[in-house]
Amino acid sequence: MAMKLRVVSPEECVFEGMVAYVAVPSTAGEFGILPHHASEICTIESGRIRVSEQQMGVTDRVFAVEDGYVQVANDEVIVLATRAIDTSKVDVEEVAARLSDLESQMGKMSENDGRRAYLYNEIAWCKLLLAQ
Repeated sequence: MAMKLRVVSPEECVFEGMVAYVAVPSTAGEFGILPHHASEICTIESGRIRVSEQQMGVTDRVFAVEDGYVQVANDEVIVLATRAIDTSKVDVEEVAARLSDLESQMGKMSENDGRRAYLYNEIAWCKLLLAQ
């Protein structure tokens, strides 16, 4: 038995396909979704979505996501995230260089600079992409 998964960000549909299991980082903690899961809508937090395409227990895909929502209904899971990327497509060297640059910028700013919040978010995103 399988269910449909869509992972969507404002820029693109990052993934659409049939899966056997999905683990989502909700704001209430990670929860797993199998076919015939009860209908639900909840918020997600920054983290990783783990996907088993054929069988539960085997992670075939991982997506990094930043905040959003997940809807489960009728064997369909839709993740709407502020940002999302298949971690297999992450250029580690590029993200590490960006992280270094952002941290350098942060070090040069005053404590009251309004741009610090943006940099905090960008640094957190880069760290999520680099996490194993």
